[in-house]
Amino acid sequence: METSARVFVGGDQQDIPAVLANRDWRAAQQRRLVEAFPNATVVAVKLNIPGPVKTSPVIRRFFREELACFEKQLAEAGVLVLRTEIEDDRPTGPERFYVVQITAEAAKRLTVTFETATPAARLFDMDVLVRDKDVIRPVSREEVGLPARRCLLCDRLAKDCGRSRRHSVAALQKRVAALITAAVNATEKERVVSRLATLAVRALINEAAAWPKPGLVDPVEHGAHPDMDYPLFVRSALALEGYFRRCARVAINYAGKDYPALFNVVRRYGIQAEHTMMRATGNVNTHKGAIFALGILVTATASCWQTGRVTLRTIQRRVQALLTHLTDDFTRMKQEAPQTAGEAQYQQTGRKGARGEAVAGFPVIFEVGLPAYKQARGTTNDRIITAFLALAQHVQDSTLYKRAGTDAIEQEKQRQVAAIIGAGGITTPAGRKLLNEMQTEYSTRHLSLGGVADMVSGTLLMADIEEEFCSASTDE
Repeated sequence: METSARVFVGGDQQDIPAVLANRDWRAAQQRRLVEAFPNATVVAVKLNIPGPVKTSPVIRRFFREELACFEKQLAEAGVLVLRTEIEDDRPTGPERFYVVQITAEAAKRLTVTFETATPAARLFDMDVLVRDKDVIRPVSREEVGLPARRCLLCDRLAKDCGRSRRHSVAALQKRVAALITAAVNATEKERVVSRLATLAVRALINEAAAWPKPGLVDPVEHGAHPDMDYPLFVRSALALEGYFRRCARVAINYAGKDYPALFNVVRRYGIQAEHTMMRATGNVNTHKGAIFALGILVTATASCWQTGRVTLRTIQRRVQALLTHLTDDFTRMKQEAPQTAGEAQYQQTGRKGARGEAVAGFPVIFEVGLPAYKQARGTTNDRIITAFLALAQHVQDSTLYKRAGTDAIEQEKQRQVAAIIGAGGITTPAGRKLLNEMQTEYSTRHLSLGGVADMVSGTLLMADIEEEFCSASTDE
């Protein structure tokens, strides 16, 4: 189906009597509002849609979303809206009326600014109404020293092209449909960008809120991290929303296939995000690992959305494509002094840690954490802790290795977690007792499972992404 056909699907054709009757209705509404608010200004808004079909679900959506931008513009200008009357479902096209507490001249300048800000906004016809003796009339652009409206197709004066019928209805409809489609798509992209950033921040906060988690911060205790507490983690998570937006936005607008190049851009964003985190926390490293892991997952999801297919499998493959050259880090790490606990662990044990997990497409998230979380029963807290325990069995945590100073801590952790799970995990008194004992021990010894925490956050993010964005099937 052509773009123009899609835009007009679902709308009924309107004949001339219906259009004329609607014009009379509009005039009556305008007069009523002007008389009811003599000390304010009335703005009447409709669309210029050529042809017999004046509305459709797509056109109504476009109208609502663009007017949300206009209302934001009014708020940013400090304009009080005294009344809004919404008539979005009229068969002759959506309409709205605003009563604003500014002069007619100021209102006209604001409406023209909106109408000329984007190509699609040119479809709006925003009449600023004044009483001239007993006649209610719109203020013209020329009255406030602004140029007249131009034609959508040839950029001549719109009124001249309209009177002469210089352009066919089909040509005008095609142009209108293209403008509406582009605007709706752009708005949808921003919705996805905003939602992915929100989900990433929510994942970080929910991970920090779950209790008990041995070696990690929660609202109850933070003995393993005396320089941190739960409010600090919330502050850090909120500070990272802009970073996740940047990751999603660059990916959702990138139509190329050079995914490693895209990752290099996101990696620079991540370095900047680390500075943002440090400013928010007073130089405490709360989320360095999560900045990397969740940034990649957000980027991969947005990239898949841009190509039109979002499933768990396509997201995981996109992660792998993004990180193709990250294995180059391991060559460097063999030749240079280690800069992180993960690099030290790699040099001493050969374990690739968080980088290796990422290069493989975060299998521990997709194959361990996510199934455990989805299959768990009980409260959200219980489900998060169940996923935490499953992940703790599989993640070789470089933070734990650094704190303990010995590779033997991995086997010790495995035994403790296996015992907790074997006793029923957080859902049974026996399992909870063992879990609390492990938390007490880790707090006393200052042992940390920071790497596990990052994978828990990634799991929670992917659970929300699967629910909101993924296709019914996870197979390609």
